[in-house]
Amino acid sequence: MSATLLLAALAMYTTLAPWWGVWRALPPALACLATGALAALRWHRRQPAFLEIGADSLTAWSRDEVCVAAGQLVGASQWGGWLLALVVEAGARRSTVLIAADSVSPDTFRTLAVRARSAAGR
Repeated sequence: MSATLLLAALAMYTTLAPWWGVWRALPPALACLATGALAALRWHRRQPAFLEIGADSLTAWSRDEVCVAAGQLVGASQWGGWLLALVVEAGARRSTVLIAADSVSPDTFRTLAVRARSAAGR
């Protein structure tokens, strides 16, 4: 991701430098880099890091211990044994949680897949 941010800042710099000059094009390019880095950091911190599995519910917590998704499982899609997309509904709000098979233990992945299939069948 850092290479993409650097490439975007460099593209902005090379676009502005011929018109504005070398030194006047530098602050907007650095601002682009800083904004992208802050957005990437926020995105990374909002990713689910911990799952709490209930009988009919799922709660996903971020690394900052902020609840990202909580509610009842209402649907799912599974792509082979590799990826599981869970739809969690709490009231009128729906959240999708993507779980890669290698990010949790095989038993946890299997449990989530079975619960998601039974939730989708309701």
